[in-house]
Amino acid sequence: MKKYLLPLLLLTLSLLVTACGNSGDASEPEQKGEIDIYTHNDSEEMQDFVKGLADETGIEANVLRTSSGEGWSRMQSEAPDFGADMQWGMLHSIALKAEKEDYLEPYDSPTWEDIPDEFKDEDGKWYGWSYWFNLLGVNTGILEEKGLDKPESWEDLLDPQYKGEIVLPDPGTSGTAYLFISTIMQIMGEDEGWDYLEKLDENVGQYVKSGDAPAQMVAQGEYAIGITWDQAVYNRIDEGYPLEAIIPEDGVGYDLDVIWMFQGTENRELVEEVIDYVGSDEGMENSAEHRSMVTKTGIEGTEENIEDYLIDYDAVWAEENRDRIMKEWRENF
Repeated sequence: MKKYLLPLLLLTLSLLVTACGNSGDASEPEQKGEIDIYTHNDSEEMQDFVKGLADETGIEANVLRTSSGEGWSRMQSEAPDFGADMQWGMLHSIALKAEKEDYLEPYDSPTWEDIPDEFKDEDGKWYGWSYWFNLLGVNTGILEEKGLDKPESWEDLLDPQYKGEIVLPDPGTSGTAYLFISTIMQIMGEDEGWDYLEKLDENVGQYVKSGDAPAQMVAQGEYAIGITWDQAVYNRIDEGYPLEAIIPEDGVGYDLDVIWMFQGTENRELVEEVIDYVGSDEGMENSAEHRSMVTKTGIEGTEENIEDYLIDYDAVWAEENRDRIMKEWRENF
């Protein structure tokens, strides 16, 4: 397997775990080795995730973060000689595509036995550890300054008062954006959905590369409204930015965040231990510090009562129609 990670893109998380015999601290695990991981997760949360991994297992991780679309393109170009041992954080719909392409190595993890079947592949080729959803991040200061109403629904975003005030990701590179588009299609139907997106385009000030970027740009006062994902907004609210999270009343789509092992990894035993850790109580509790919902029963995420807003999102439909919808998106926008 190729062992390379592009320097300009590489987020190297230096988690040097001192061996127990050297430190004298019996609580620290012995350093076992390191693996290479691809992710679409936010850099800050991923840093915490792999620190928890190192603290529990002694495994160090080199992490390359890309947007979901970029990550899928990378996989296609590298197959079957992948540049990472595993994926920790990716769309469920892309996991289904990767499974069809035979990119994934099955593994039956014991720590995932008590997690509901709908959150994992029956052959152990992928595991869903959390799920996330689209929402709106609004800058309350800009709304007040410009006399703009607070949007409460997807439909509200078509109001001409928001012309040039909306930022959202490009679905060609962002899984967050594709979740939004497929959600609109599933709520409204395709014909009405495309009509909606054309009208929304008139109010969009900018399409950006990643799903996290709209939250940051709205937090910094560049735009009034960002279409993004839940924790991108909640994290910045916690940091003190003048943001408010709005879950559109007409419903939001959600997607599993999944992990898997790549075919051909030379570090299978280490990857198996990582998958076991993510499915353990300790791994899920660490994830729940950053995510609204995790898949292990009895462990609460950062937000409550989210289920009332979730539509019956069809990830299989989203995967099967992704290429067609993206082709039409590129032609229209």
